[in-house]
Amino acid sequence: MSKVNDLKFMNIQKIRRCFYQGKVWTKAELASVTQLSLASITNILQELLKSQEILFIGENDSTGGRKSKQYVLNKDYCHLLKVILKKQKDYDEVICIDVDLFNHIILKKHVSFLCLRQDELKNILIEIIQNDHFITMMSLSVPGVCHDGIVDVCDFKAFENMDLKAYIQTFYSHQIIIENDVNIASIGFSALYPNYQHMVLVYQPLVEYIGCGMIINGTLYDGFTHFAGELRYLPFYTLQQQDQLLKTNPMELLEKQLTTLCCVMNPEIIGICSDVIDDVSDIHLSGIPATHQPQIVDVEDLYPLIESGLYRMSMQKIMEEKEDE
Repeated sequence: MSKVNDLKFMNIQKIRRCFYQGKVWTKAELASVTQLSLASITNILQELLKSQEILFIGENDSTGGRKSKQYVLNKDYCHLLKVILKKQKDYDEVICIDVDLFNHIILKKHVSFLCLRQDELKNILIEIIQNDHFITMMSLSVPGVCHDGIVDVCDFKAFENMDLKAYIQTFYSHQIIIENDVNIASIGFSALYPNYQHMVLVYQPLVEYIGCGMIINGTLYDGFTHFAGELRYLPFYTLQQQDQLLKTNPMELLEKQLTTLCCVMNPEIIGICSDVIDDVSDIHLSGIPATHQPQIVDVEDLYPLIESGLYRMSMQKIMEEKEDE
């Protein structure tokens, strides 16, 4: 690519980033934010209008001069399919949310299974994508370790040691994101506290083992093999001991895991979603000096955070795809 084309592409990306914030823009506003000339912005807007990535929605109210044309991202330029695999006490649940680029819900579907199989997930996804051909991004939340689309340790035993991304690609040809559920929720959690750069979200479920998502310098940290945050493998307790403590003394188990997190990561804020502890304000991180104690926040429901995180990850991936074109 020539230097002229490189510059043109960079300028288009500057304008794109503005529109993917979901706001309405005029040429003057875009020029002020991007520092591009009005002539350059006009040419870029014409390209984006031609591809229908943005839409002209009219003119704003005049203040005495010439009315300014207003433009906005085309919410139906593509759709996103958010998929949550959720482990309940007595059954497995698949939650599918088909949304537009403004995160407006087009379709939401809950399906329960005694024990979810691979082909059952496939049938659900095929049904939804066949009914909405605008879906060009699929993001999945999985309760397990995921790396490059491959599921390792997982609460859904049918998906352990499976290349889930490759499996989905046999019937879906567009972009796919697969990530650990608590990592995704931590992205949604960080959006609620944008002034914090170092934070942790911890989920203590009623069944299976604790999960942890870490945000460092405002960015999700998932480690070399996406294993970061798997607190179940800390050497204090065996899995059998954790099972027992979850029933008899979940506070002791959680406090030891949180204390370790504070020593290793030193977060500013920790969000805690526990299915077994009613009041997280009783948590005491013994041994941690007061000046290094994080703020503790009670998170009542993990799944709105997962939905938010899936949307934010999808939008970020779309922008990255555009940058790679």
